Amino acid sequence: MSSALNRVRSLSGVSSLRPAHFLGHNWRKISCHDISFFSPEYYGLQRDFRRDVKHSYATEASFSCPEQLAPDTNNNADVERRVTNPLIRSHHHSQTTRSSTLQTPSAFEPQLERLEAKKAHSNPKSKPNQERKRNSKQIPTPSEYLSKTLQKHVFGQQEHSSLRTFHYGSRKTHGRPSRTISLQITLAEYIRLVDPLVSGSSSHATLSETGNNLDTAIAHVFRPETYAYLATRGYDVEDVVSWAWVLRSQDIRQAITRMLVLESDSQARQRTEIPVFIPLLLLKEHHLDAQSFRLLLVHALHLMSGQPSPPINSLYRAGKNIEEPSPAQSRPRITLGTCVVIVDRLVRHARQVWPRALPTIATVFARFLTRPHAKKSKKSNMSQQKLDRGTTEKFNTCLWLLSMPTKVNPFRAASIQQQAQFELLKSMASQKPVLPLSRRGYQAIVAVQLAHKKTLAERQSAELKSPSWPPWKEEKLGMDAQRGNEGLQSRAMNVLAQMLEAGYSHRVWEKTSTILAGWDTDRSPTVQTRTLVPRPASLSSATDDGTDNYAAIWAARIRATRTVREAWACFLSYQDQGLPPNPTIYAEMCAKLIYRQMAIKRRFDETGQALPGDGPEVHAEPASARDVIYVHTEPPTIEDLLQEMFSHGFRPSGRFLALLLRSAPTFRTGLDYLRHSELSQKQVAALCVVWGQPSDCPMSLAKALGSIPDTVFVSFIKLLCTRSKSIRKKMIGRDVLSPNDFPALTENTQSRQPLAALTDFHEGLGEWHHPRALWHAFQLVKLRQPACHSAWVHVLDTMSTERVSKRHTERIRCLYRIIGWHETLAVLNWMKVRNVDRGSQGFKALCIAFKKAVDAGIKYPGIMEEALTLIHKATRGDQYLSSDPDAFAGMVEAGLQTLKQEFEFLVLPSTNMPDLAEESVFVTGQTDQSHPQMPTGLHVPSFVTLHSFVGALGIAGDDDGLLHLLQWMSHSFAELNEASQERQNGNKNMRLALVAMRMYLEQSQSKSKLQEGYEIFCRTGWEWPSDEEIGEYSRGLYK
Repeated sequence: MSSALNRVRSLSGVSSLRPAHFLGHNWRKISCHDISFFSPEYYGLQRDFRRDVKHSYATEASFSCPEQLAPDTNNNADVERRVTNPLIRSHHHSQTTRSSTLQTPSAFEPQLERLEAKKAHSNPKSKPNQERKRNSKQIPTPSEYLSKTLQKHVFGQQEHSSLRTFHYGSRKTHGRPSRTISLQITLAEYIRLVDPLVSGSSSHATLSETGNNLDTAIAHVFRPETYAYLATRGYDVEDVVSWAWVLRSQDIRQAITRMLVLESDSQARQRTEIPVFIPLLLLKEHHLDAQSFRLLLVHALHLMSGQPSPPINSLYRAGKNIEEPSPAQSRPRITLGTCVVIVDRLVRHARQVWPRALPTIATVFARFLTRPHAKKSKKSNMSQQKLDRGTTEKFNTCLWLLSMPTKVNPFRAASIQQQAQFELLKSMASQKPVLPLSRRGYQAIVAVQLAHKKTLAERQSAELKSPSWPPWKEEKLGMDAQRGNEGLQSRAMNVLAQMLEAGYSHRVWEKTSTILAGWDTDRSPTVQTRTLVPRPASLSSATDDGTDNYAAIWAARIRATRTVREAWACFLSYQDQGLPPNPTIYAEMCAKLIYRQMAIKRRFDETGQALPGDGPEVHAEPASARDVIYVHTEPPTIEDLLQEMFSHGFRPSGRFLALLLRSAPTFRTGLDYLRHSELSQKQVAALCVVWGQPSDCPMSLAKALGSIPDTVFVSFIKLLCTRSKSIRKKMIGRDVLSPNDFPALTENTQSRQPLAALTDFHEGLGEWHHPRALWHAFQLVKLRQPACHSAWVHVLDTMSTERVSKRHTERIRCLYRIIGWHETLAVLNWMKVRNVDRGSQGFKALCIAFKKAVDAGIKYPGIMEEALTLIHKATRGDQYLSSDPDAFAGMVEAGLQTLKQEFEFLVLPSTNMPDLAEESVFVTGQTDQSHPQMPTGLHVPSFVTLHSFVGALGIAGDDDGLLHLLQWMSHSFAELNEASQERQNGNKNMRLALVAMRMYLEQSQSKSKLQEGYEIFCRTGWEWPSDEEIGEYSRGLYK
């Protein structure tokens, strides 16, 4: 970097450059982090195949996607086919849950593009043929030109072929922007012409040739008019080199950290802040991990508030509370158009990785829109009304963005989305005049309320519904008559009623929402159903009822039922209307049949406490024959209904195909579902061909694998894992581990496997598990770009389960439990390399595997050496392994350290900065922190996960770890309790974790630790577990 500055200075005579700036303390620090903190791991590309809406994120690429796997933005034929396919379009709104990875049309994204395009096309007059050329290959905006340059000249280089790529938009652009000078164009030209010569990556030219070329390139990029333009903006050549240093980072997290260091240095030297287009470009990244997003979020919120960013050390400190920016007295550092684009991208990333940040984003955005100087008193009435209309539109659009489902646990995040929407609604109500809700705003609120769990009044009303159909209110006790109509109108129904009163007539989307909210269009009751409704844009906005709109309404009626016969009666009523067959109707009816089969297998009717509509479970028919609804034909089986669906030419896709794969009764049946699906032949081949090595997979099939929707891919991986949970009998007891049974351990030593196809496997007598299913699942998740979090968690969970049947001896089972723990660690390392978030479910699997391994080592002390011998032979070949009497103690100590690190990674903002001060959950003397406005934790684990962690710490005898965990639980009680209320049996699971905590603390040799635990219980308000509870828990009876 300094060599480029010296060369520019020598040629231009610029004397104000400060090369020492790049050698200062902060730069040395970040260089150290580039080595120790930023490992060469590359993050996955998130792609989205939204069936019904074309949007600006559909072709986004990200830093870690290899260029050869990046989506082809010049060929959207397959996407267009899927968008126009009626089957796929209808399935979009036929499923009970919606994949949160599906992105939404960017509501604010076009604004910044229009601003840049307006500057870029300075000459409005053009000839017709020029207009036609511009429409076919448009001139890029400065930001698009910069992104395209990064794609071609940085991440397209040989040494960076596996790194991430920046998104450069879906528009076809050609040439250079018509605007000659801008910050983006200057930076792009520097990266294109100067940087390759400085880094030596351009060619094999000699030193003299490179010097001559460098002189020419510098003279071309930094012309006199460029110097003048930079000076007017408060920048110089040093800044351009610094920006290139940021954007040429190895991965997104390194780029963010470099940007923050550069910003901190600019503030310290009172220089002009880095331009806004750099954080905008980083936010345009398709996928960010939670920690990287948190850094960008803090920086973006301070841009919106007009305040300087906090010190960089505080951003990486795990226990440091980052206060939400207060309303700034100074002018914000960004314009309104830039702010709305930032909010759009922040909300999108928050839905993917950190939903808890949504209320903070909404609060700061509301302050920006309603800041005092935003409304000037001297404005005319006409100008003020125009300003109010614009502010109202942005509020309503943000409400709609906040209503989109989150990627993980969308139903549990509904309360967070509701809180974020309330922040905007309070701000709208505080204005004079009050800012009204638009149709889109009402729809956004209804969508969140439909996903929210029932209130107490709504639950009481649901319990009073009669078992017959329609489910009118039935007074079971005398006091029920005095309760009145409380709870009969759900919150979603109240919002819909207010929408009607505000003058917005009910269209198709509102009619389907009304049915799901508990009332049909004829004012007869239905079952209030907790569901993720499709986006309003996916249904026709016309008031007349077409065929597709009829199907959407009838699909909602099928979903808002309790039993199979009630759903079948709706299905038959649709046919009796004389309406044509529709795939949405078949998908909804099949879903009812599938979920009923699942309920029977899980004995839901005996143990379930959920009310109708609380989840997808389908209840049994009423006990009384007079309450059973009459249908003239009996409901069919799943196979018969699917065959009828196939006979009409309908093929499953999307979430319906994912449901079929998850619920397939046999492995062969799951493969048949793939064969009849809407997936292309290449996509089916990418899933079903078992390659000898992942490198054997052709590039065309690798691209096809990446194009499969996440929901379908995850369900297929689950199908493979479900059919491979048992180790084959002939491999148990042998002195070698099979690659098919232990793919993660034998990765480096296994020989090339033969080419095979899953479809060639035939289930023999009692052979329902494919012999290479687990090996194939492991290779698929490694080959998949982008990396899929849920698929990796399924593999991790499979490795941690009991894979030897009870027909074998206890000693054999304990042997494979220790081997299973080491294979779980191997999968964990693969996830770390690919920066895949483990999440609460992954952490729970780690705790379960560790507890089983420790228990096995305690029962059979000599079994550890035998397990390590097999593991050593599988990982390193036939090398000799010396005996280690302390091997078991080493495994326990290393396992505890791994679990603690994973827990801190789960709940703390940052735990990967060893050179910066950082607090920890497991550090003695941690002080209580007041609850900040911005969430300090990335995830709030459930009490089920905490119970598994307590068991892992307890069986290993880590009394200090138990106390530190108990202290953290006490400090985070408010968040834990709020999260548990969103889960079924949340209070019971909390009690289970607390009982386990007391039992393991009582096993400690130190009575002071038990006393300290008792004091924490009392201080938090928890009831100390009784002796009876401890006895039941130790006998496995406490449930």
